[in-house]
Amino acid sequence: MDMKKKNNSAHKILRVTSILILLIWLPISYAQENISHELKDHLVYYNVFNSSLIPADVAKQYNLVRAKNQVYLNVAVVKKSGGYGVAARKISGVNRNLLQQSFTLQFVEIKEATATYYLAPIRFNNEEIMHIDITVQPDYQSKESTFTITKKLYQDRP
Repeated sequence: MDMKKKNNSAHKILRVTSILILLIWLPISYAQENISHELKDHLVYYNVFNSSLIPADVAKQYNLVRAKNQVYLNVAVVKKSGGYGVAARKISGVNRNLLQQSFTLQFVEIKEATATYYLAPIRFNNEEIMHIDITVQPDYQSKESTFTITKKLYQDRP
């Protein structure tokens, strides 16, 4: 019985990890979209995805909200020399709409066995264009770097 529980737990962890890794690399299918920002010794990978793509059990586990008018900004920092995602020393951000209303992003750190990444929820109106400023300092030796991405966001259809 204990072995069955361990196998179930291991299977669930593997499933959650696989889903979250998929969310990191989701925008790769959009070849025209830039999904990274280059720093001296690091690469910052990012994507924006609708919250409904998160399976309900994963959302519950990480206390993530799923809503048709909410997306998540996903950011991961990796060393150029190779390896997995690293925990950034500092990560922050702001999203701005076309009226230049500014909202501070609240990042949640997600640590997996082989990766660390950050999710920040963004609420929006359908077909709204958002400018997202992301500031990253990968480690104590690196300088802060800020870059901006612009996305047109679409609500999920019912």
